[in-house]
Amino acid sequence: MQASPVTYVRHAMALTDEAVDPRQWHLGEEGLRLAGRLAERLEVAPRIGVLVTSTEPKAAQTAAVIAERWPVDVIADDRLREVDRPWIGAGYRSVAHRYLRGELPDGWEPHTAVAARAAAAVVEATQAAGDAPVVVVSHGLVLAVHLGDLFGEDFDREAFWSCLAFPDAWSLGPAGTLHRPQVGVAAL
Repeated sequence: MQASPVTYVRHAMALTDEAVDPRQWHLGEEGLRLAGRLAERLEVAPRIGVLVTSTEPKAAQTAAVIAERWPVDVIADDRLREVDRPWIGAGYRSVAHRYLRGELPDGWEPHTAVAARAAAAVVEATQAAGDAPVVVVSHGLVLAVHLGDLFGEDFDREAFWSCLAFPDAWSLGPAGTLHRPQVGVAAL
């Protein structure tokens, strides 16, 4: 486990457009507002040591809002992008559930590749932060796969992904415990 406390943030809700690849979706007014509310409630006092984000617009915009509240440079890291997969529209959720149960649907990035790239990004961020808090802004599937890899078979990736809100935050402490601070959308 990491030496620095790490807070994992799932990006705020993007404006969806079935004609546009989800990797290009941006936040709307409500997503920006909720990202701001989440930023106000993050448990990272007195400061964030490193704020690292996926390069996808919805995550990068969420990170930018956090950086407005907690003055810190935002580091974009493509290794935190969402799981590479084809966009299938209406059937997406059912295929994502199968993926999180361990299946590998056609065209989906292997779990081991996702876990390895996300872990490398998080390790690099924690090393740069020393013992200061790290905030990682990413996507639901990649967070579920990464945390599943950290915690092993006892971690239910599918249940974790299913309970995530837009935005949401989970903290991983130095003792390797994962908890949900009262910053998720339900608390906003």
